[in-house]
Amino acid sequence: MKLKIENREVDASNLLAIGQEDGKVFCVVDPNTTLDVMFQELHTLSLHLLNAYTIAANGGKLPEKPSKEELDKFTAIKKFMYDNYNMAVSSVLENYAPEFELRPDITADAIAKAEKEIVDEKYRHLNRHEKQQANKNIQKLKKDMLKEKFRSKAKTPEEIKEDAIKKMSEV
Repeated sequence: MKLKIENREVDASNLLAIGQEDGKVFCVVDPNTTLDVMFQELHTLSLHLLNAYTIAANGGKLPEKPSKEELDKFTAIKKFMYDNYNMAVSSVLENYAPEFELRPDITADAIAKAEKEIVDEKYRHLNRHEKQQANKNIQKLKKDMLKEKFRSKAKTPEEIKEDAIKKMSEV
């Protein structure tokens, strides 16, 4: 079956369509689409959305020969998107099959405790000068992060989405 979408003919035999109508999101999948193809399409769409939102949050461009500041900003945007996507996918799996908790014995508190023990152990083996330098680095990192937070024109997820939708409609 062929569909006409934006003056293009599209083969609907492996169709995955996502849209919005009356404030509700819908998804249409051809019942003949295999699970492998559907997941490939869904994840390709996810990748394109992550890239589009990342570019939109970076002022609509990819950094070419970026300065350290530009690279740091772009990396921070990608980390933000990565963390949010990771949380979203985890949430989907939790809602889909909460009974399949991969490691119910590992909690966020247990992970934080283990990470603290690893850091403490590494810190314990530093000499006095290395400990002083590590403490200075931590303080500098905290100050830099605070400065960046106030200096940057960080966008909310809603603003990123609006920008990406606007950019996609211009294409």
